[in-house]
Amino acid sequence: MPESTTKNSETSKLNRDGRRGVVVNFLSVILAFIVLLISANDIYWINGWMYFGFMIGYEIVYTLFLMRINPELLNERAKLIKKGAKRFDKVFAVSYIPMYFMVLIISGFDAVRYGWSTMPLWLTVLGLFMVTFASYISFWAMYANSYFECTVMVQEDQQVCKSGPYRVVRHPGYAAGIVSVLAAPLILGSWWGLVPSTVITIMLVIRTVLEDRTLKKELPGYMGYTKTTRYRLIPRVW
Repeated sequence: MPESTTKNSETSKLNRDGRRGVVVNFLSVILAFIVLLISANDIYWINGWMYFGFMIGYEIVYTLFLMRINPELLNERAKLIKKGAKRFDKVFAVSYIPMYFMVLIISGFDAVRYGWSTMPLWLTVLGLFMVTFASYISFWAMYANSYFECTVMVQEDQQVCKSGPYRVVRHPGYAAGIVSVLAAPLILGSWWGLVPSTVITIMLVIRTVLEDRTLKKELPGYMGYTKTTRYRLIPRVW
C-alpha cells in the first residue's frame, strides 16, 4: 500500500479484474463463515453470525465506496501479487490467508466446540468497537490515497500522501489491519484465537518496516515525509 497523493479517477470504470475481485472478496467472506461454523460445529452460534454480518457488511460498503470514489483502485486491488512485487510482499500474501483461517478455526474450536476458554461479554463488545474504528480508518485512508493497493510498488507518477490519516501515521492501512485482526477473536469470544492473531500482527509489523524501508529508497519525497510524520503505526509510540 504505497503512500501517494490522489489521482484523477473520474473516467475509471470497473474492469474485468475489478469485477472478478469483487466476486472473489464476497466468496471469501462466505467461505470464511462456513469454515467458522464447521469449526464451531454450531450453526446457531450468535458470535459467528455477528462476525459474518459485520464482514459481509464491510464488503458491501467497501465495494460501493470504491465504485463511487475510485473504481480503478478496485481494479488494482484485485491483483493480489503484481509483476515486480517485492519478495517480502509475496511471502506475506502466501502466509496471510492460511493464518487468517487459523484465527477462525481455532476460535471456533475454543469458543464453542471444545470450550477451552471463556471470554467475558464486554470483550466482545470491545471487539466490535475496535473493528468499527479500524474500518473507519481504512476507508479514510482509501479516500485520501488512491494508490492504497495490496502490493508494495512505487509507480512512476506517485507522490507522497500527507493528508487524512497519513498526517498522523505513515501506514494507517496496516494499523487498521492490526486492530481488525486482534478484534476478531474478541468478537468470537476466544482467548486462543488471539495466538494466530498475534502472529499476523507480527507479520504486519515486519511488513511495515520493510515497506517503510522500500519507500525511503524508491519514493521521492518520502524521506522528508518521515521527518514530519514520525510514527509508522501508533501515534507517539512507533
